[in-house]
Amino acid sequence: GLCGPEGRSQISKNGRTSPLHPSNGQTGCLSDNPFVEDSEEEDTEEDTTVCSVVEKGEPPKISVQPDSNPESPRKRPRQDTQYQPRQDTQYQPRQDAQSPKPNKSSLTLPLRRPTGGCSPEPARLPCPMCSHSDTNPESLQEHVNRVHLDDLSPLVQSTQHKCPLCSHQFPNPTLLEEHFHSSHSDLSPARPPHPALSAHPALSALSCPICSQTGWSAAQLQLHVDSHFATPPSPGPSTSLSSGHSSASDLVLAQEMERRERDRRRLEEERQFASLQALYGMDEQGNFTQQSASGLRKAVVSGQLSVVDYYERSHNLAQSERSGVDDGSSVSHRITTVIRGLSVGSHGVLGTWMASRTDHFSATFGDKGWGCGFRNLQMLLSCLLNTTQYRETVAMRLAGNKNLVGMVGMPSIPRLQKVIEDAWREGFDQAGCEQLGGRLVNTRKWIGATEVATFLSFCCVDTEIIDFHRPTAGDGSHPVMFQWLLDYFSSGQTVIPPLYLQHQGHSRTVVGVEQLAGAGIKLIILDPSHSATSLQQNTMRLVRKTLASMKSKQYQVVVVRGVLDTTAKRDNKKVIRSTRIPP
Repeated sequence: GLCGPEGRSQISKNGRTSPLHPSNGQTGCLSDNPFVEDSEEEDTEEDTTVCSVVEKGEPPKISVQPDSNPESPRKRPRQDTQYQPRQDTQYQPRQDAQSPKPNKSSLTLPLRRPTGGCSPEPARLPCPMCSHSDTNPESLQEHVNRVHLDDLSPLVQSTQHKCPLCSHQFPNPTLLEEHFHSSHSDLSPARPPHPALSAHPALSALSCPICSQTGWSAAQLQLHVDSHFATPPSPGPSTSLSSGHSSASDLVLAQEMERRERDRRRLEEERQFASLQALYGMDEQGNFTQQSASGLRKAVVSGQLSVVDYYERSHNLAQSERSGVDDGSSVSHRITTVIRGLSVGSHGVLGTWMASRTDHFSATFGDKGWGCGFRNLQMLLSCLLNTTQYRETVAMRLAGNKNLVGMVGMPSIPRLQKVIEDAWREGFDQAGCEQLGGRLVNTRKWIGATEVATFLSFCCVDTEIIDFHRPTAGDGSHPVMFQWLLDYFSSGQTVIPPLYLQHQGHSRTVVGVEQLAGAGIKLIILDPSHSATSLQQNTMRLVRKTLASMKSKQYQVVVVRGVLDTTAKRDNKKVIRSTRIPP
């Protein structure tokens, strides 16, 4: 503090001192008292109340009460306080006697903190490198980094700073950075995340570790990362980030589209292949016995069969499976005799030529949709087993014992499947065996003309396959085939077996020909898809086929030519051959 024996001083609220006029001309002095903060003493004092009392004629005296804390001036009495100087305190007169004012530069009095009102304005922090100041330390740090430290970087010493993505130039890095964030926000790392990615954290987590692009699925991200290494960057300063990013994205998109197209084609091919397998019985789903049982149950539910009929048919199927003989539930005996009687004398029919006695076999619950080849083979066998010329030869192979020839009945479909497998094992038609996987028993696989010829050749029956491989008329019909069939049935042979007729997706049995007025020809064909009931009710309407109704691209006909009476002839039939008409 500033004190004197006869002088007064006043400290204003703003910390400035205003000396009053001295009473007797004596100068003031500095004193090492508790109110003066010494730089070498402890400076933890927070508040100090300064009070000066002037006494006329003698120095002011301040007494400290016994219960007060001398280190805390706040507890000292403000009135009637006499100052008692310490013993070691000496008053030094001011050296400058010409000025009555005290030296204010040495005053460092700590003032009382404000206890109310507005908070004081925070102190401004100066920049260590220029005259700039700021109250926020973080803002000041940003100022130093941007204004001073960026200019010191060796990479930015040039006067012009060019944008790497366009032709713009800027005088300092700060303007370049602002331009990059505003004009090239799609590549800027400071751009906000896409709202769709924010809604799906799982997608935002999948980002490219090379270019930080987000929004990939797991499979797409792998392809995208591979594209960074598979496509070498083009050299030269013209390479830009945007072109590289666009090329990588286009490559990933093209690879993804190609993969989806391959998957689509593969699924479509698998679907079509599975459909064809099911159509031709190659799907290994069920067999004759299983399908028969399932079909009988469905017939009972739909009302086609009574419960009594169900158990009777089930018993007959079980007996047929054990014996290998067809149960006869779908046969129409001597159908050729019935047709001959209806055809002869019909209006417009000049002549009728029929095959020898043949029975009609229709599809049942167990083979509906796939068993037409076996049913047509049964129709052909119905003629051969009732003919002396072929009966013993065929029955011997079917029974496997000469003593059982007289007991041979019509083989069931499972029995026919087993005989064809036996023929394959002996070397007949190895190509067909490989095509069908070498297995027919307990399957629903279709058979065609080659399997029928294999069966008959195995049973020592001489056969020939006639291949009408293309239409012979402009409208897609086969007049040459019709004429060939007329010649076959009108040949005048003692025994005329029916003909197995194969075309795309189906097979039937030709049992006769009608010669019409005007040189027209109609074929008489038995179809296993016709039930016995429908055939009895509409016989001629179902069996007559005109030239215009036979327009498949290709027909194959299996013809019985006789008996293979030697081993050499039989072995010669192990390789299937056909005769093409026209050549």
